[in-house]
Amino acid sequence: MTIKLARREFLRAGLMSAAAIAAGPKLMGSMAYAAEAPDYLTLVGGGQGGAWYLGAATMAEIAKDLWPNVSTTVTPGGSLANLQGVGRRKIDIAYSFAMDVTAAQHGNLAFEGRPIKDLRAIMSTNAAYLSTVAKPEIQSYSDLAGTSAAPGRAGMTGLATFRNVVEEVGVADQVKEVNTDYPEMSGLFKDGVVSSATVIGSIPHSTINEILSTSEGHLLGMDDALVERLSEKYNYERMVIPAGTFVGQNEDVVTAGSVTQVVTHAEVTEEWIYKLTKATWENRQRLIQAHPSYKELTEEMALTGIRIPLHPGAEQYWHEIGLLNS
Repeated sequence: MTIKLARREFLRAGLMSAAAIAAGPKLMGSMAYAAEAPDYLTLVGGGQGGAWYLGAATMAEIAKDLWPNVSTTVTPGGSLANLQGVGRRKIDIAYSFAMDVTAAQHGNLAFEGRPIKDLRAIMSTNAAYLSTVAKPEIQSYSDLAGTSAAPGRAGMTGLATFRNVVEEVGVADQVKEVNTDYPEMSGLFKDGVVSSATVIGSIPHSTINEILSTSEGHLLGMDDALVERLSEKYNYERMVIPAGTFVGQNEDVVTAGSVTQVVTHAEVTEEWIYKLTKATWENRQRLIQAHPSYKELTEEMALTGIRIPLHPGAEQYWHEIGLLNS
């Protein structure tokens, strides 16, 4: 499903010469990014109903306030696929995980031999937690052996993270994957088609709460040794889901996770990113209204975990308000 906030506009199409068109999409893209205001922006978040999707939709609304004539498209996505889309210039603004952003810039892990050198960071927004809900008889990730699981679809970091975890605990070849998006997970769990469902993202995640509101289940935790191994191999962080975050959760749950980052690419105009960064920061309350996880978007969080170059427009703004001193 795609949210269309305005119709596609080609206000400057008539200004392009035949020579520019013949030169191909790269030159045409450069000309578009040289305009004073964007005609069109594509923003990609995560699964529908999740914090990324709602955050991207809110940023699109903020962009419309800045540039009333801009056409914006907001679509669901996943961390890895989002970065690939940015690298191919099909996405202007994307949500992703810090661990994936760093890997993409350097060309390792999931991006081995395929670096995306022109990725540029805008900000970090909030922590992202691996959340797995399982049937009552399943007490650990090892217990998933011999069961079916819904860890997300291709291109989603939840799927990649789930595979890393079950590989690390030695049951990867004993778990049947049912690959689907968030909206289908609750029904699959309730109907007994799968014994677990996994997401990675902000908390409380609506998919996990929906499952726990309609079915009997609980969150799976990790011991510190497993988290440490995942951190060493894949750049995850140790996270704690506080008691009371999800329906029926009475204890803290230790898990792995990362930090959400908003990224773009180097060709997007400096002034556009400056204005969008400024307006987003000054309208943080709108993000919080969209999803409570954005309460974490504080001065301490804004530049946390950024290990790639900032986009010059974002860098200028963070300097101006004193968050970036060097």
